[in-house]
Amino acid sequence: MDLLNQATGGDTAAFETLITQYEKLIYNIAWRIMGNAEDAKDIAQEAIIKIYRNLASCKSMAHFKAWAAKITHNACMDELRRRKGKATESYDAMIDLGDTTVERQFEDPTEGPEAALLRKELGGMINDGLSRLSDEHRALLVLRDVQGLTYEEIADIANLPLGTVKSRISRGRSRLKEILLEMMEHK
Repeated sequence: MDLLNQATGGDTAAFETLITQYEKLIYNIAWRIMGNAEDAKDIAQEAIIKIYRNLASCKSMAHFKAWAAKITHNACMDELRRRKGKATESYDAMIDLGDTTVERQFEDPTEGPEAALLRKELGGMINDGLSRLSDEHRALLVLRDVQGLTYEEIADIANLPLGTVKSRISRGRSRLKEILLEMMEHK
């Protein structure tokens, strides 16, 4: 008996094991779509609760990854729709310390300082570029290019026709490229 069947049968240890295998996927989708760690934690938590409540609707263990990604994506999009028109703060905004401001820094001890700086600059540019895309284009690019889901899985997750997914991802990539080129020109 696989973990999904055990968890569906009420085995909480099996559910915990199952979620442990996919919690990084869930969090990463939420972080990339929402744009900051706090919102990502909240959405990931919400998605895990929804996964638990709807476990019986997952077809099989082979479909679990795409099914969990769909629930996470939908939770993110629901939250973004709720926020429409409300002020938001960028996760790469400066931190106000009262008399001064500082830039957020994310340390990676496995890299040398030059590699870390280049990665940080490139990552920051990509994240900034992603944040300038429409919510829908950003979400689709995250699912395809960051999480590596297939177009078919994304079509199912976003509840869109396959051709629409492919064209929106293509347009999103083109727009992201334009944004990144503009950013490079102004640097």
